[in-house]
Amino acid sequence: MEAKVNYIKTEIVKQVISNNDCFREIEVVSCELRTPKHLDGFMSAIHELMLVVRNKSDGQQTTIPLLVKVMKGDALFRKQNLGHVLFPNEINIYANVLPHYDSFLAGVGSPIKATQWCPRAYLSSTGVFPGYSEIFETFLVMENVSPRGFRTGPRLDLDKAHLTLMAEIVAQYHACSYALRIQDPVALDGLVEKIIPLNFLQDGKIFFESYDIVFRLAAERLFAYVDACPQELDNERFKQHVNILRTKYGPNQSQLMQKFLERDPVYSVILHGDYNRNNVLFRYEHNVPVEILMIDFQENRYGSPALDLSFFMYMNMTPELREDFWDELLRCYHKTLMRTLCEILKCSEADPRLELYRESNFRQHFARFALYGAMVALNFIPTMMCSEEECAEINGYFEQDIHCEGFRRCALTIGGNEVNRRITAVMRHASKMGYMDMM
Repeated sequence: MEAKVNYIKTEIVKQVISNNDCFREIEVVSCELRTPKHLDGFMSAIHELMLVVRNKSDGQQTTIPLLVKVMKGDALFRKQNLGHVLFPNEINIYANVLPHYDSFLAGVGSPIKATQWCPRAYLSSTGVFPGYSEIFETFLVMENVSPRGFRTGPRLDLDKAHLTLMAEIVAQYHACSYALRIQDPVALDGLVEKIIPLNFLQDGKIFFESYDIVFRLAAERLFAYVDACPQELDNERFKQHVNILRTKYGPNQSQLMQKFLERDPVYSVILHGDYNRNNVLFRYEHNVPVEILMIDFQENRYGSPALDLSFFMYMNMTPELREDFWDELLRCYHKTLMRTLCEILKCSEADPRLELYRESNFRQHFARFALYGAMVALNFIPTMMCSEEECAEINGYFEQDIHCEGFRRCALTIGGNEVNRRITAVMRHASKMGYMDMM
């Protein structure tokens, strides 16, 4: 471990300095590296790197707070959890997608900068780095934005202000894919080709075993609860939808999840892929969120924008807020999308090139894919609502052996009936909105 720490403090720091023009006239005075527990993830380690640099011309010293994200685990662990797909795909966003968006936007005279939707990336690199390890690695070095006041939002339930910021920034991000499709489809195709496919099934076989298990157990939990509490199936349509989910897909939920990855020649975009409250940072003024940044693009794909939208909406809205704010939030997303497209393309919404993206067409497309977010929420809501002790227990089993009985028991029980009622409410809403009709 000490050798890896020294490698980051020497070789990685050298690359950061040499690869960024903003550091051309500075020299490193000192660097400090630490790994806070609260930044530790299941598959990644995130180090805080504090650089003290001196300007060569005037001797003025500046402190630069950075974060260094690297993969955890040995080669087998990374293979089992698709680290060789997730981490290079995240690097690709910072190394290729966002810089290309910036270049494209500047070329059409737009003041929008895609790289400003995320913390600034100073290094995004992949490969084998002798001196650090002998296996494939990725390094992502970015600005630590916490000194600027950015932090994670509430643990699970967001209010209208938080949700609106999330809808607006992801709409702008998606708009870049549409604008490229209209102006330079060859360039969009080139960016998409760099994304390593992240499937649930491949060649008819399970591609992501961990996800297959968690989605199967999430559905099993739903079925067990409605069997024990049949009054939850409070209307015939919902009852039929749950029955179809059980009888058609049963223990094979990956078959359903793979359907949501179908590409659409009009609506597919380069996605964030894991767009949730814990993968954005908010800046507050007087306890009100006023600015947002996106992070953690490991699960980015090329697919329906509904995958990003439906996930954060089902994960982060209470049942009561869904009833009150769902349509308004979708409208907010669409308005921001169209406004951004018009700004980039220098046109009005009446432009015939935007006909396919009108709200009615968007809503129809969204309805075909929105069940995705509900299904993912079934898996994640329990760990977000359970106690810290339960969360630590299930995460421990996940890291040790996802096939073990302990993981199964936790997946089916943590958070108790409060969780059961919440996930059932998610599916009831999806049924009412017609999103389960696609089954």
